[in-house]
Amino acid sequence: MDEIDLIILKELQKNSRKPLNEISRSANLSMSAVSERIRKLECERIIKQYAAILDPEKFGKTLTCFCFVSLEGKSEKTDGRFYEFIRNEPDIISCHCLTGHYEYLLKITTGSTKSLESLLAKMRHGALVKLTNTYVVLSTVKDLPSVPPAAAAEPDVKKSRRAKYG
Repeated sequence: MDEIDLIILKELQKNSRKPLNEISRSANLSMSAVSERIRKLECERIIKQYAAILDPEKFGKTLTCFCFVSLEGKSEKTDGRFYEFIRNEPDIISCHCLTGHYEYLLKITTGSTKSLESLLAKMRHGALVKLTNTYVVLSTVKDLPSVPPAAAAEPDVKKSRRAKYG
């Protein structure tokens, strides 16, 4: 990956539906060269997917929170029931396995405190959850949908510059 790839990635992150001719202008390359680079970035799984980022408020999802979760004992049964619950619950946006006091961290986006309360009750009863600790988001300062390409590739770009220019 080089600086031109980073330009292409930044343009795609701004708008993945940006026309190829606009990306080629930004990268100062022909459209066919940009198209080939994008294909390679996709094949190397640097670009994992393209997605539409939806505004949760347009769907009545005005409450976001983070919920730490501890299960009733660690076993295949408890993990399996918990994973099944998580996969089937549309208000749970992400689930991360943790080290430390809690086993999981959930990002939940829902309609109200009432729907959050209902979700937490369902989770405690249906998913073998022992303990939760929930923090409601008041405002969001930064929430990127993906890693910035320059930060993610900085060491590789420096290496490629040294290799090219000594």
